[in-house]
Amino acid sequence: MSTSVMGSTTRLPVATAILWAVALAGASLPWLGQVPLSALWQAFSAADSTDYRQILLHYSWAPRFAMAIVIGFGLGLAGATLQQVLGNPLASPSTLGVASGAQLALAVATLYAPSVLAFSADLIALAGGLLAAGLVVALTCKMGFSPVTVILAGLVISFFLGALNAALLLFHGEYLGNLFIWGAGSLVQNDWSQFVDLWPRVVVLGLALVLLIKPLQLLQLGAGSAHALGARVAVVRLLALFLVVLMTASVVSRVGVVAFVGLAAPVLARLLGARTLRQKLFWSTLLGGALLLLADTLAQWATTWTAGSLVPTGAATALIGGPVILLALNGLRNNRHMPGDEPGPAPLVLARRPLPTTLWVMSFMLVAIVTLAIGWSPGLDGWHWTPPTDWAQVWHWRGPRLLAAIAAGVALGLAGTVIQRLTGNVMASPEVLGISGGAGMAMVLLTLFGLHLGRPGQLLAGTAGGMTVLLLLLALSRRHTFAGHPLLLGGVAIYVFMDAGLRLVLAGGGSDAVALLNWMSGSTWLVTNAEALALAAATLLLGALTVTGRRALTLLPLGHSTAAALGLNVARARLRLMVLAAALTAAATMVIGPLSFVGLMAPHLARVLGQQTVGRQLMVAALAGAMLMALADYLARVLLFPNQLPAGLLAALVGGVYFLWGLSRHDKH
Repeated sequence: MSTSVMGSTTRLPVATAILWAVALAGASLPWLGQVPLSALWQAFSAADSTDYRQILLHYSWAPRFAMAIVIGFGLGLAGATLQQVLGNPLASPSTLGVASGAQLALAVATLYAPSVLAFSADLIALAGGLLAAGLVVALTCKMGFSPVTVILAGLVISFFLGALNAALLLFHGEYLGNLFIWGAGSLVQNDWSQFVDLWPRVVVLGLALVLLIKPLQLLQLGAGSAHALGARVAVVRLLALFLVVLMTASVVSRVGVVAFVGLAAPVLARLLGARTLRQKLFWSTLLGGALLLLADTLAQWATTWTAGSLVPTGAATALIGGPVILLALNGLRNNRHMPGDEPGPAPLVLARRPLPTTLWVMSFMLVAIVTLAIGWSPGLDGWHWTPPTDWAQVWHWRGPRLLAAIAAGVALGLAGTVIQRLTGNVMASPEVLGISGGAGMAMVLLTLFGLHLGRPGQLLAGTAGGMTVLLLLLALSRRHTFAGHPLLLGGVAIYVFMDAGLRLVLAGGGSDAVALLNWMSGSTWLVTNAEALALAAATLLLGALTVTGRRALTLLPLGHSTAAALGLNVARARLRLMVLAAALTAAATMVIGPLSFVGLMAPHLARVLGQQTVGRQLMVAALAGAMLMALADYLARVLLFPNQLPAGLLAALVGGVYFLWGLSRHDKH
């Protein structure tokens, strides 16, 4: 590195040195009372075969220590490079879906082509990572890699690929059990073989990234200026992205998902004073090694505190990533076009249509779906029709789950409409804003602490979780006057926390992990009649309260000053509507899990059908949500009979495709 690196502010090297000192001390402390300090150093070269402690140090502690540092170096450098390439302070291999793509590719290969894994797991992970990154680039390149747009696309692709991975785990858990631990990110080592295989690749890829410093510096001038100075902008970007994905895939294929270090290290380097590209790359590399070593040390300590229950390193790094996103949020400046910033409607919105006709047609379609779901189903002797006179007999098996799915669809349709109007962002939804994630995090915490509160207690906990997230996001976005994009980025941070907790539970295995995975996927087959009726009643009550907020939802998009001038108590109205949105989302989340995207699709369908005023959109979105979830529940029950897909998972797969399609349309503005 040049002398400009050493010209960094005093705060940056001092903070880095302190972080390294804490990480090294934490990793060494458990052994200092058992062996002399010199034995720790000797553990990296040889071990006394007559001393069990030295054998343990040499074959377990030392390679794990070395792996954490090397992987941290690689991911820190990769994250800093990616942020430079995309001009995005929140880009990282984790937020672009690279880790999720690599994880899914390895799961598919494990099930359907295990011989390929024996040849090269790296190639499989690389293919999955490239697929995910390629989708993000394809969706956002026409919008200039706008920071919020890239993060949204990466998050949704992570949702989508994660839903596919969850489906594989549910149906093939007996073959993919080790993926629970691997997916959480484990640095446990039994010898030096993985380290010896990995470190040359990290060094070679790191040197290749360093050689791109000069062309990457030109990208700071803008694509036009860089091209005028002789830089082949497209080639540089694609080459850098390929190297970043290759670095991430090489790591993920061995130790699982620990990629949030690639986000935390560059952000910390920038917050501590790194300004030039050389400074960012150098200090991000150093900070990445220290952060991952510290996270792994904390994971080992937590494993000891939990009486040996494995606490994966990936969960610890994910818990670091969430606060880092929130820190970066305060300094984010982005004036480029983003979904939802334009006041005009999307090009697909049609002319206004009569409301009665729309309601009658949609009601007829809903009745048809319900009739089909109750009456026409497969059995052991093939498909058959159940006459209405026998519906009372089959209601116990088909009715409660269908009623619960319809109620959840109505709740999400209403919640999505409220959220999109409050944020002024037509790409917002309960999932992306983190409300579902807050409810999901509450469920994860209940599972971690072994609390069994029943459905009413879960509903209260989920509502509290969703409301807590909303209040936190509102507090963080006050300086941005509650603009849509800070709220969305805060939702990403909440998703990171939920993902960390979920991986922690799944890594522990057992019945709790299976139950939580089923719930996260939106399994409706366990819903009882009493629970379905309770959910329907709660949805009706909350829906009625939402409809009374039509005036506030009409005035709030006009701006704070205009709404206040027209006599609206803006703060009270916003808080009331946010509470309703959180309660509706929590109620639906208890049944279909935190990821379905019905809250995104239903308001969009209402606009497509020409219903754009608040009251009309609420009614049509509620019906659209009911139709979508009723159809998802029916298809989930019959598509793979006698096996069943989770209804929420099926809705998430369809909703993820719809979201990405909607996101791609915004380049037409």
